[in-house]
Amino acid sequence: MLKAPIIAAFVVAIACAPAYGQDKAKEWCTDAHMEQMDAEIAKMTDAAKQEDAKSHLAMSKDAMKANDMDGCVKHMEEAHKAMGL
Repeated sequence: MLKAPIIAAFVVAIACAPAYGQDKAKEWCTDAHMEQMDAEIAKMTDAAKQEDAKSHLAMSKDAMKANDMDGCVKHMEEAHKAMGL
């Protein structure tokens, strides 16, 4: 009996996941956001984290140009993580 609500919550969470990723793509996978990220990465003082963020941002840009929005979001999340966001 206790399993039913847990399973239902899990199914709802899985169903909503693609929509959440699409919202991020609309916000993050734009030329304006890419320019903003370039500017913020340039301000970073930790060279290792800066290189990691630059690398992921470049992969995110490449994915965006190839219309791979899932890849764009994935690499943007990693860039944000490298920046401490």
